[in-house]
Amino acid sequence: MNLSSWIGRHARSRPHAVAIAEGAQPYATWADLAARVAAVAGGLRSVHGLLPGDRVAIVMRNRPEYLVAKFAAWHAGLVAVPVNARLHREEIAYILEDSGSKVVLTDDEHADDVAGLVPVVASLRAAVVAPGPDWDRLAAAPIRAEEPAPDAPAWLFYTSGTTGRPKGATLTHRNLLTMSLSYFADIDWIEPTDSVLHVAPLSHGSGLYGLPHVMRGAVSVLPESGDAEVVAALIARLASGGAQA
Repeated sequence: MNLSSWIGRHARSRPHAVAIAEGAQPYATWADLAARVAAVAGGLRSVHGLLPGDRVAIVMRNRPEYLVAKFAAWHAGLVAVPVNARLHREEIAYILEDSGSKVVLTDDEHADDVAGLVPVVASLRAAVVAPGPDWDRLAAAPIRAEEPAPDAPAWLFYTSGTTGRPKGATLTHRNLLTMSLSYFADIDWIEPTDSVLHVAPLSHGSGLYGLPHVMRGAVSVLPESGDAEVVAALIARLASGGAQA
């Protein structure tokens, strides 16, 4: 039932196939991704003392480390709390407090705001910047994947808060598995030779649509920027099979 098992399955059957691309360049094969996920999961448990069911927030722009962080949280039996990185610092603080997040994983673009919340948010123990020394320190002791119950929380999905405070909807491992299977029936079939281009935020729609693609072994492509010309060029490359190169 653990969603991270999809990555382990592809690592065994197609270890050298590309799993994540950053722009036009391969970032990780399935074997690489499985190793990184297991290692970061181990660090979250051993370095920060997290236990199954604890919350881990993610405040990053769309980047390869985002996917590693999310699947590492699930691998470790933790609950991922993806946060819209475009929110104001105080809005981010509210979600971290409301979710009871104990660690927040961020990037250099958001590090100043997020790191300053550690002494402010009561539940928060640490902010880890990826990539960076603290992120590297997490990847020291890989662990086996936890086996959560089907109805165990996997993702706290926060609303935008346009009509009030953001509200966290609890999505279980079974919810996300059922959603991914329904994608094939109701939206589209996916082949391992396909790619998904993450232009929308991974904290919301793109993160959900990405799951059935990971399930089927497609390539997750993170654009190096949101510039229209960059994205258009990347789409053209993907249409010719570039992400599989």
